[in-house]
Amino acid sequence: MQNDISGQTVGRYEIKEVLGEGAMAIVYRVYDPEIDRSLALKVLKSELCVDAEYMSRFLREAKAAGALTHPNIVTVYDVGEMENKPYIMMEFLQGQNLGERLQQPGTLPLATTVTILLQLAKALDYAHREGVVHRDIKPDNILVLPDGETVKITDFGIARRDQGNDDGKTQFGTVLGTPRYMSPEQARGESVDGRADLFALGLIMYEMLSGKKAFDASSATVMMEQIIYRAPPSLKELRPQLPAGLRQITHKLLQKKPEKRFQTGAELAAALDRELAALSEQKKEQDKQKYIPLKIRWALSIGAIVSVVLLISISVVLNLQSRSMVEQAVDSGTSFAKFIAVETAVDLLGEDWISLETFIQEAAGRDTFSYLIVTDRRGIVRGASDQALVGQPYQADQTGRLVAEKDGIRSMSLKLDDGRKVFDINAPVLFQNAEIGKIIVGLSQDGLDRVKSVTGWLMFFLALVTISSVVLMLFIFGAMLSKPFTTLLRAFDSLREGNFDVRISLQRNDELGELFNGFNAMAAKVQLAVSGDNEGSASREEKVTPTAEQLDATIVRPRTNPTANND
Repeated sequence: MQNDISGQTVGRYEIKEVLGEGAMAIVYRVYDPEIDRSLALKVLKSELCVDAEYMSRFLREAKAAGALTHPNIVTVYDVGEMENKPYIMMEFLQGQNLGERLQQPGTLPLATTVTILLQLAKALDYAHREGVVHRDIKPDNILVLPDGETVKITDFGIARRDQGNDDGKTQFGTVLGTPRYMSPEQARGESVDGRADLFALGLIMYEMLSGKKAFDASSATVMMEQIIYRAPPSLKELRPQLPAGLRQITHKLLQKKPEKRFQTGAELAAALDRELAALSEQKKEQDKQKYIPLKIRWALSIGAIVSVVLLISISVVLNLQSRSMVEQAVDSGTSFAKFIAVETAVDLLGEDWISLETFIQEAAGRDTFSYLIVTDRRGIVRGASDQALVGQPYQADQTGRLVAEKDGIRSMSLKLDDGRKVFDINAPVLFQNAEIGKIIVGLSQDGLDRVKSVTGWLMFFLALVTISSVVLMLFIFGAMLSKPFTTLLRAFDSLREGNFDVRISLQRNDELGELFNGFNAMAAKVQLAVSGDNEGSASREEKVTPTAEQLDATIVRPRTNPTANND
């Protein structure tokens, strides 16, 4: 290789190997032994070093690029000359350029594409604010790092010389840049600013989104004619499912007149940031559920909310009711236990067990309680509805739940061996404030449970009727509300199909009526703008026909509906 300088040194840097060769320069990997790192050295080819003015501009603009410090711009460490050949020393990065990535089958994921474009927009905005215009933005000058999303722009401020008929190489003189990615003003040899870089970025965006080059021709002359006078094929035709916002951004970037494009990289970055957020939100929506009509979604959502509110309300009401009923049952049982204690006090004091047993059997015959037990001061059962317990030490059930305790009377909730639930009320028998025995009364909870069950079912059916009514009303309301939106959607579709006379005649005295009036006003302006373009805009003796992308500049297409409403 004639220009190969591998094995030589540049200052303290050791030139190790050739990394690549372009039309104007060779890139080497060099090694810095002092800090043990590799760098990239780009050296202008000998045959291109004959023009002193070109070399001077190369060094001057390379130094300007060296002043740029941005995470998405390759860092330039040094600029100089060796053996009368200009060189640039810059950071060494692994990865492939975007041109190589785009040659692979398929298109990049939308989120990755927008993420890359957002980085490039911010990098260009920074460079333009620093007074540096790249003038040769193209995929080969964008390095994609191994993570597949982080990118860095290379060759800032460098103009390239055209070699022969290779339209992939850089020209200089009156025309700077690569023909395929030139802006119209570059192709005409006019002065350029940062908006030329944004046009080139629009061409890259078009290529990333569609998988095809915006302009393609066999010669640079034909290609530049296409750039100046023709619009690329519609993105809507090439990729119908592409979000309208991304199509609009691309369309605006590729405007022939610089004043109609984004004016700064910051404006472009803001638009791309919104699209990236929309893609993220769209992914969340797709992950959550498929398309559900608004009337159904509203009905189900509000129905769910009402269900939760009613469930909580019913739970609170039943809990309060249960507590109130338990308190009443316990109070009633406590009063009954006190009465028994008074009636049995004399028998316990006189140890008249026969009278005590007779009293208990008479009380048990009334079916007022589940069981009744009377013990003496030593805890021996002296009378009980269950004769088998008489004469035995009383064993209190310790598995119950304490319900209330007042004035020495303990009320427990127990579950018996046969499955019945009772309130176990344990009250002392007193004589002159001295305890001479105990009364244990068991009151059944069956009646209480039946009341709670009936109340619960009644409230459940009431809630079911309420929820059904709410869901039905919202479904009907949503169906009524969807009709005006269907009218609007049909009008939009009709307008997109080229029927610029479409208007919505339905009159409403509400916000939807204002929406209809807004559509009619917009349609009138679109009709005026399109008819003006058809009458006054031409290129090379051909009238310019409005494309779908021109309409997308004004209209964001809603959900597809093939029928238009002209009523």
